[in-house]
Amino acid sequence: MDCIALYDSGNYAYRICRVFEQKGITLQVISTPCKVTKTGCGYCLLFPEQYLDHVISASVANGFQVKEVYRIEYIQDRKKYIRII
Repeated sequence: MDCIALYDSGNYAYRICRVFEQKGITLQVISTPCKVTKTGCGYCLLFPEQYLDHVISASVANGFQVKEVYRIEYIQDRKKYIRII
């Protein structure tokens, strides 16, 4: 399953994405879904759940706090966002 990580700034999502690209791992920055955003539009990091610990540790190592993480589940062809952090 995929997850999304929310940061205080969309720039943080881009910076963490770049950190992983340098390691040869391709993640994606997407617009934050309206169902989970609390501050209007923004960007978040989309990644496979298997990278959850790596995303959190890389974020902390680079000084970017992960505000929230959601697992994306599909229920009857609709996305549902389950908060896991």
